Amino acid sequence: MNKWLKLLIGFSLSFLGLYLSFQNIDINDTVKSFESISYSWILWAIILLIVYTYLRSIRWRILLFSLKPVNLKDLFASNMVGYFGNSVLPFKMGEILRGYAISKNNDLKTSTVLGSIVLERVCDLGGLIILLLIVTIFYSFPYDIELSLMISVAVILSVFVFLWIFSFKKELILNKIKGTRLMNFKTVISFIETLSSFTKGFSLISNMRSFFLVSFLTILSWSILFLVTYCALKSLDFQTTLIEIAVILLLTSMAMSVPAAPGAIGTHHFATYYVMNNLLGFNSIDSQTFAIVLHAVSYLPLVAIGAYYFFKSSIHIFDVFEQELSN
Repeated sequence: MNKWLKLLIGFSLSFLGLYLSFQNIDINDTVKSFESISYSWILWAIILLIVYTYLRSIRWRILLFSLKPVNLKDLFASNMVGYFGNSVLPFKMGEILRGYAISKNNDLKTSTVLGSIVLERVCDLGGLIILLLIVTIFYSFPYDIELSLMISVAVILSVFVFLWIFSFKKELILNKIKGTRLMNFKTVISFIETLSSFTKGFSLISNMRSFFLVSFLTILSWSILFLVTYCALKSLDFQTTLIEIAVILLLTSMAMSVPAAPGAIGTHHFATYYVMNNLLGFNSIDSQTFAIVLHAVSYLPLVAIGAYYFFKSSIHIFDVFEQELSN
């Protein structure tokens, strides 16, 4: 699909999400609801997000350790640069930007570092599946939401299994493909070479100790995101149960995977509004207010810190477009 068409679809989804979330917004009532915000809870949410990023940096260091010990400070800075990149670049290209930042400063191949980022995302998806299983035990979703969640889990598991098999059976798969008519297609060869380089990073968990450390940090990271959601709710003095907080975290996290405008604008707002208004029974004003607060808390502090690290570095925003990601 043409990249401009993808961009158009992404922005269209964002505008649709914003329209559905705020089509009946009352500006005066919304402004009044913001006047009651407790900023001490917002501050706690921001602190937790910084801790969350630090934990992700530790996890990334473990994944990269078998290639090269990378300074934790560099990884933290690169993660922040990634948040900044995702806020200004389409197609989640902030992930490529942070991978490029680490490879540039540590003499590592960009595509292999990106493989470690792919593995990071697989770990996050594993945490998401655990959260989904916990939520579905204690909460009954409407049929259409439940069906969407089941399809999403099936897709996630399929991608996970494919990458895992390719990582450890790469030579066997390549030998099967060699000599077939598929090798006559340039796009197939390019895809295989890129995927092969990715999986060097994907197979970085080399022992059980690393596996358990990465798993622990993944669960801890999701727990912190749970607390961030709790703090955002408390800032508006909204009363919810623990399982309802988990529902908010689950559906807003899944909405962020939808390709949309940079910063998940629109899709994140709609998911938050839908959960608050349709599933948890909050009125439209409160739902719209919380959608704005949660998105602002989740993005603005990290983007601001990311901008600081980005402009402090020698990286240029268009470096990601110039990188050759295959051998």
